[in-house]
Amino acid sequence: MRDQRRNSEITVKPLGYALGAEVLGVDTSAPPALDTVNAVSALWYEHHVIAFRGERLEPQDITAFAGAFGTLDDHASTPFYRHQDFPELLQVTNREIDGKPSETRNTGRNWHSDYAYTDHPAAASMLYCDTRPPVGGDTMFANMVRAYDTLSPKMREIVDGLDAVYDITLVAGFGERNPEKTAETRRLNPPIAHPAVRVHPESGKKALYVSERTAYFDGMTMEESKPLIDFLCAHATRPDNVYRHQWREGDLVCWDNRTTMHLALADFDQSQPRHMLRATLLGEKSGFVVDPAI
Repeated sequence: MRDQRRNSEITVKPLGYALGAEVLGVDTSAPPALDTVNAVSALWYEHHVIAFRGERLEPQDITAFAGAFGTLDDHASTPFYRHQDFPELLQVTNREIDGKPSETRNTGRNWHSDYAYTDHPAAASMLYCDTRPPVGGDTMFANMVRAYDTLSPKMREIVDGLDAVYDITLVAGFGERNPEKTAETRRLNPPIAHPAVRVHPESGKKALYVSERTAYFDGMTMEESKPLIDFLCAHATRPDNVYRHQWREGDLVCWDNRTTMHLALADFDQSQPRHMLRATLLGEKSGFVVDPAI
């Protein structure tokens, strides 16, 4: 039976300049008390990405801890990659799933926020590292509040009036997956537009909500939209606005999808195991379905 640690005084250690902090003094193996949830949430809103290190968690531990911070997504929009016993956990793995190569082994290879192509884009994600390769497999995070704040006043005025369209069929590599699963995922997720600038419901901070998975802006063509999308993504991912997380086994890394975007790097030997489990906090309803024919 695992020893249960008692929560001590919660402390924080910054991990990056623009965002990212390690939180110490919290027991992640059990549902936290309300005062702990409030304290951790405040740190989360401040640092956008927080990490708990050296954890030894089972699937039920992850769901119990994550569920204290909000309603967990059952991943119905991507049903083929769920943990067989815990639908609240998504498998990000290069292990076989149902005897076949995992289709999440190369997921996240462009800058994005989780589930932006749904009408309930993820509020937050908690990713637990069970097994990692000896070298590489890092994840990069960008501070989208800072990205918005450092735009010129005129550019902020422009993006404030835009809606960014997300179409999963246009995500790089998506069409290379299993055709039947691809067709069903398309049916479940028609193209949807979200505000290009979102206001965080708790902190009140305004954040840019444009990524490399943005297909175009509503009312504009893809050709008209692309230069602006490219500029905004390049602006948001400047080195001084990014934190690069080097995974250790036992890391539980939590990010706010409303104020960050992230990129999973392919800088590791794919023959080496990499297995992670992700709990996703369901976000508020957002956006409107658009005509995919533009």
